[in-house]
Amino acid sequence: ISYKVEKVVSDTDLKANEALIYLYNHNFDENFLSRILSVGTIGLKFNRKLVPTRWSITSVDSNIGNYLVSKIKNYNQSTYLVYFGGYLGNFYLIMLFPEVWNYELFETHISNVNHYMTDYEPYEGRKSYVEQTAGGFYACRSAIVEKLEEMKRQASVLALRFITGDYTLPLGVFVCREAARKALNNKPIEFSDKNLMLEYAKKLIKKKFNFDLNFLLDKSILLRKINTQSKLLKFL
Repeated sequence: ISYKVEKVVSDTDLKANEALIYLYNHNFDENFLSRILSVGTIGLKFNRKLVPTRWSITSVDSNIGNYLVSKIKNYNQSTYLVYFGGYLGNFYLIMLFPEVWNYELFETHISNVNHYMTDYEPYEGRKSYVEQTAGGFYACRSAIVEKLEEMKRQASVLALRFITGDYTLPLGVFVCREAARKALNNKPIEFSDKNLMLEYAKKLIKKKFNFDLNFLLDKSILLRKINTQSKLLKFL
């Protein structure tokens, strides 16, 4: 057992969140972190308890994601970038806008294009658990903020998940995290402005899935804020 693990297990005055961040910064992956949290071996002495695995996975994604979000808010803004890729029948289109941190996720099955789920996180963060996309929201976000931390950039991020017929059995939110990571590991396409990027995204999704992306884009809170919110520079 690593002495770093022994350190957080034996320290009964160390909060679970602080233990997770400590281990994450020492290269322990989310699978290990979710297991050590699930069996109740970290946290304050009298707060330690067994946690269902699915809860521990989302807790790790949420806590590590919040930690990374607090870091990327100090970075300069990204350029207009599009990432696309997938894993096990799940595909992600991830668009980065040169704005302060915001994050919105849409999920839809291409066999039922009229049904979708979505949740949104503003710059200030959420005050409650997401309503529709559940653990997939935090799993995808963790992959995105990892990439932004690697780039040393912040951005407003619109992520769209497309579930195809190849995804026949639900395998848990790790699929969301890995599919998003695979998309973000692909070479991005950079654009000079927002309209060019959105037009490319529409054509790409139409070609890949025969899906009209306007159906989702028209409902995006993030895009509505980008289009309507005035910037301080406007008044200088």
